[in-house]
Amino acid sequence: MTETAAMTSTTNTFLSKRLRRSGILIIVGLVVEGLSLVWNHPLSFVAFLGLGGLLLAAGIVFYLWSLVSAPS
Repeated sequence: MTETAAMTSTTNTFLSKRLRRSGILIIVGLVVEGLSLVWNHPLSFVAFLGLGGLLLAAGIVFYLWSLVSAPS
């Protein structure tokens, strides 16, 4: 295996781990938002916006950051 192929393989695994983490954050945020829509309580809005929105935004930011900071 050449040195370039080894570097590409390492970069792909590093990037795929980061993308998987950001995808998990986005999915958890969407699940929290979906569950808060079913929950009929005044605190459901806080859960929707506070927890679900925060997880969703963190997943999006982490996704974009992992794309920008990926070693080339």
